[in-house]
Amino acid sequence: MRLVHPIAAALLAGLLVAGLPGAAGGVTVEGLYEGTGAGDASDSGRAAAATDALHQVVVRLTGRRAAATDPGLTALYADAARLARTFRSAAGNQQVVSFDPEALETRLLQAGQRLWSRERPLTLVLLVSAKPGAARSLGPGAEPEVRRAVVATAQLRGLPLLWPTGLPTSIEQLRADDALAGRLEPLRDLARQYGADALLVGRVAPGVVSWIWTGPAGEGSASGASDEGVQALADRFGAQFATAGARAGQIDAVVRGVRDLAGYALAGNALAALANVRAVSLEEVSGESLHFRVAFDGDADALRRAARESGRFAPDDSAPPGGALQLVLRP
Repeated sequence: MRLVHPIAAALLAGLLVAGLPGAAGGVTVEGLYEGTGAGDASDSGRAAAATDALHQVVVRLTGRRAAATDPGLTALYADAARLARTFRSAAGNQQVVSFDPEALETRLLQAGQRLWSRERPLTLVLLVSAKPGAARSLGPGAEPEVRRAVVATAQLRGLPLLWPTGLPTSIEQLRADDALAGRLEPLRDLARQYGADALLVGRVAPGVVSWIWTGPAGEGSASGASDEGVQALADRFGAQFATAGARAGQIDAVVRGVRDLAGYALAGNALAALANVRAVSLEEVSGESLHFRVAFDGDADALRRAARESGRFAPDDSAPPGGALQLVLRP
């Protein structure tokens, strides 16, 4: 490591004390290898339940809805009972089935699948009614039927959610107006206040929900059933962050505009706090620029979007194309 700035030694010591190289963003999701299927406690019932449950688990691990019907995984699903580790009876003639993580991941990788790690973006969900005469409200109390569908689908997809609570009524009404109008910037600020990595907004009309999202995998929209926004967002996250072997890749990132020790610490900690960042190490300090090596579940474009959405960084448009990811620390 080459350190040429006069306060670099003090900076490095502070970062190591803070534990920056081991920091990680996002939320660790448990239960990824467990699913539920219909079947009794007989051998045939357990086999049927294991097949149903494995479809759920594979979708959750790969981040792809289409994995449930992928012809390339037919042989894997046929071996569901052999891959199962435990069975637990549940209400409604259901079996809760857990699978061996190592064996399942090995089979999925052999089948050419990419795996989404347990560290996943935390998403703030805002629901607002677009029905005539409806109250302007957000949060878990708004549109309870839609909320139940969102929660159930998020659990199936392994997508951690957060709901706004404790907002003053005046602020809640302002943000509800923003949601109805599609004004994302104040809603992004709200997501940051709650410590969320991503934002999902559902505008509920009779018979359809219109969804928009923004976060570390960019912006997008969908419309349809109550849970379509969660399904589409999980697909987007899976496509962006699933990797071969579920190992983080190493991305070089240069942050400019760092003028003092506080800025140095802020740059490193802000990178480490981004969703799907596994580790951050400082490689070089030169003038007002820091060169980091970032272990990240995704590609450089995804890291650039996550940095921009955090509000701490701006893209360095003056940098030449290619090479390290170039960012500017916001004041």
